[in-house]
Amino acid sequence: MSLNDEDVDEGARSEDRVREAQEIARRSLALFGVIGLALRSPREEVLGWLKQASLWSELSPLELAYAESLSPTDRQRINASWRSEALLVLLWALGLVEQMPALNEQCDTSKFQAILPPFADITVDAFIASAQRRSEDVLLDMAADLLDAHWSARDALIHGKAMPAHLDIGIIQERHHAINWVIGYEGLPWDEVPTDT
Repeated sequence: MSLNDEDVDEGARSEDRVREAQEIARRSLALFGVIGLALRSPREEVLGWLKQASLWSELSPLELAYAESLSPTDRQRINASWRSEALLVLLWALGLVEQMPALNEQCDTSKFQAILPPFADITVDAFIASAQRRSEDVLLDMAADLLDAHWSARDALIHGKAMPAHLDIGIIQERHHAINWVIGYEGLPWDEVPTDT
């Protein structure tokens, strides 16, 4: 390996940075608001909360477009509701969810209210300040497990095989996206995080 190759390799590694707990906490709260909109919570209340809690700037460009739309498409709403699986992973990464449901079992979105403000008995500031995340090794292990599961599901689709009964590709896609963001895969922002297999 030449010196230039080492420099490039070091640069590539610096992009992959496991995100800090407070960043994951802020992303969780912003995503909770977006999911609330998708599940038809009162729009003005959700938008007001996001702005009042200084979370508006945490919305990704796609989330912002959805939140600002007075007549979002069904596709936007469905995509936003599927993000509940991603939120589950973020809360797991923070140690607030002990065990995730199986990869063919959708999460119970009602449980988010017991964990997250404004419903849980904690302020937004306290939620962010007190956030702690699981160890890097545990997060990387989860990323590897989700990558393997996603590969199995995609392989079944590509080759016209039956989907393994323990897998749901929609659930896996969302969880894989979230864990890749948490581990800083390719250093990309939320909307651009890849889920290659």
